[in-house]
Amino acid sequence: MFKKYISFILVFLLASVHLFAQSDNLPSRPNPPRLVNNLSKEFPNFISKPEQAQLERKLSDFANKTSNQIVIVIVDDLNDDEPWHYATELGEKWKVGQEKEDNGIVILIKPTGGEGQRKYFIAVGRGLEGKIPDLTTRKIEQNELVPNFKNGDFYEGLDQTTDVLMS
Repeated sequence: MFKKYISFILVFLLASVHLFAQSDNLPSRPNPPRLVNNLSKEFPNFISKPEQAQLERKLSDFANKTSNQIVIVIVDDLNDDEPWHYATELGEKWKVGQEKEDNGIVILIKPTGGEGQRKYFIAVGRGLEGKIPDLTTRKIEQNELVPNFKNGDFYEGLDQTTDVLMS
C-alpha cells in the first residue's frame, strides 16, 4: 500500500513538472499587450498590417463593451504540445480576460508545416463555457475558420470567427 502511495505521488509530481515546463516554453505576452498577435517568423504577413489593425480595433471595442476578451495568437511552433493545451496555457499565462471572471478566449493559429501539421484551436475560459461550449467552438472552426483558411482568406476567417464568438 505504501509503495502504491509513493508511486502515485511520484507520477503526479513528474506530470506536474512536465506541465510546468511546458508553460515555460510559451511566449511572453507582447508589451504593450495586443489582442492580435502574429508571432510567426515564417508567416509575418499572415494577415496584413491594416487587417491586423482592423481586427485589433474590433476586439478592443468588444472588450470595452462587454469585459470579455478575445485574443488571436499566430505561432510557428507548439513546442510538441497539443493545440488545446497550448492555447489554454497561453490564455492563463497572458491573463486573457478578467481573472475573477475567467472570461477570455484565445484563438490559436499555427499556419506552419505541411498537410496535417497546421493547427488551430479556440480556447474558451471557464467563465464563458456555459455560453460557448466546446461543441460550439468546433462548429465555428468548421464553418468559419477552416473554409476561409483553405481558400487562403485568413483575415476573413478570423473576422467571421470573431463575429460569431462575439454574438
